[in-house]
Amino acid sequence: MAEARLGARSRDGLYAQAHTIYTRLMNNLSLSLSALLSAGFLMLGCGSSSDASPCTGGQVDCDGFCIDPIAATLPAIQASIFELRGCASGDCHDDTSPAAGLDLSSVTASGMNLVNVSSLQVTESLLVAPNDSGASYLMNKIEGVGIPLGFSRMPLNNDGVVLCDAEIDSIRQWIDDGAVVP
Repeated sequence: MAEARLGARSRDGLYAQAHTIYTRLMNNLSLSLSALLSAGFLMLGCGSSSDASPCTGGQVDCDGFCIDPIAATLPAIQASIFELRGCASGDCHDDTSPAAGLDLSSVTASGMNLVNVSSLQVTESLLVAPNDSGASYLMNKIEGVGIPLGFSRMPLNNDGVVLCDAEIDSIRQWIDDGAVVP
């Protein structure tokens, strides 16, 4: 019986030593891990800005794709956004069956149907209020803000793809520059 008690004490002592070693090891590991994480987060702040564009040759970032800058003119917006993004296509704002009566099929049609024209969805708002992108319902539609319940952000598509900042900025600048229609 005495041998059993002695064996139990030895075993308890070994467990205590193992627990002490384990605790020290975990504390050191925790400190080391914390130091590594801290150093890693500090490194994130070094070097180039996260806003730096990967684009070269004068191109601008458009949600991970490099595109040529879009001039803030209606002809450039027509070609690079309304036509290229499919806004002026048969399913949306073409000249045969334009959604919401908004024909964007050409520069002339876009100018006539956007500038100083009341929205059908929010009749007290102009689609494009020259010199005031903040009061232009078109900006609400493409940014997805201030849209009445039951209406959607544009462009509407099945993939959830919306305009990138460079495209939105071009439209905003065109409006703020007076929404000139050639």
